[in-house]
Amino acid sequence: MTTQYPFVRELYDAFQLSEFDRWDVLVAEDVLVNSTMGRDIHGRQALKEWAAQFVSALQSRVDLVDEFEAIDAAGNGRAFFTICLDWKHAEVFMGMQPTGREGTSIETMLLTIKDGKVVRWDVADNTVEINIYFWERGWAIPHNVHPEVLVKGIERRPSQV
Repeated sequence: MTTQYPFVRELYDAFQLSEFDRWDVLVAEDVLVNSTMGRDIHGRQALKEWAAQFVSALQSRVDLVDEFEAIDAAGNGRAFFTICLDWKHAEVFMGMQPTGREGTSIETMLLTIKDGKVVRWDVADNTVEINIYFWERGWAIPHNVHPEVLVKGIERRPSQV
């Protein structure tokens, strides 16, 4: 695999430039994607279409805020990149009519990488402005999501708090 940038920077750069075909060598065909704007999205093509909505329909400028990767020589590991979407709802977004509303959303892309490709892409919202905006317009924001955990924390009872 030859790319212009290190792994995570290549993912980001392709996202912010809407050059999603660059993801073909970085993202598995059957990638699983989860976020507050869509859960259980399966497949690289679905990810590309979903991402394109954020860049084009919301006319987003996508600023890189942070990045990190821990990928071993076999191409396995975890990584993340955090972006700030400076958006304007100027076109139909996933079926929702535009309002002209503008805002920002800081989001972290949490990536699981196997054999040199992203197999899981989870989006963690660091701010809630965009979620509230879409919630007010009837978007079904997921509730009571229980992801697979790496280390389970201790169970607390009211008397322990």
